[in-house]
Formats: sequence, C-alpha cells, structure tokens
Amino acid sequence: MKFKAKSGAASGSYEPFVVGEQEIVLTGLTLQHVTPGDQIVLSIDVNWVKPIHWDMGEMELCLRLGQPDGQVVYWTLESCFEKSRTRESFTWTAENGEARFYLTVKSVDSRAILSGDYWLEGTVYAPS
Repeated sequence: MKFKAKSGAASGSYEPFVVGEQEIVLTGLTLQHVTPGDQIVLSIDVNWVKPIHWDMGEMELCLRLGQPDGQVVYWTLESCFEKSRTRESFTWTAENGEARFYLTVKSVDSRAILSGDYWLEGTVYAPS
C-alpha cells in the first residue's frame, strides 16, 4: 500500500435530509501523487433510512471521475425495508498523477433519508 485518504461526514455532524431526484454530491476525494498503473481501491460506506410513508426505500449511489458531473465509473441501486448501511468497493487503475472522485446520490421518488455516517475512502497500491 502506498497511501490512503478518506472523506465524508460522521453521524450527528449534519442534519439528516431527504435525498431527491436531483443528483447531489455527498463528498469528493482527491488522490495526489498516483502514478499510471497504480491500483486505487475505492470504498463507499453510506448509512441511510427510508421515509416512513414508503414501504421500501431506494437510493442510487454513483462514483464520478474528475468532476461532479464527470464520467460514471461505478453505479449501484440500493433498497431497504427500514434502514441500510451500504458498503461497496470498486477498483480503478490510475491514468495520471492525480485521481479525483465524487460520491453522489439520488432517489427518483425521494425514497431515502441520509441519516448516518457516509464515507468515501481511497487506498492506493503500486502495480505488482
């Protein structure tokens, strides 16, 4: 492992909010001093609940490269019956000296409330 960085917010450091149909950026992560070929393992950890008036919650999570509306490099649709802790990981091969990623969320019918910790962590490994 060369290095690791983490960005996000802990539960209680923000007011819980309804995730709507407009995609919003939760956090961004810039990894500097990477070299082409480095393996970047991105770990997502998001805690959320469904609104009480829905039978089921639903939220899209997305990783974008370079800028908040940049290329989608990872996407998942998550659902829950009450609350959820979504944990995912994704590996990206570095292309240049800096890698910038954005964790975004949206929920078409506002079926999610962001209510707990959310983190984006990047761990950089030299090519083997």
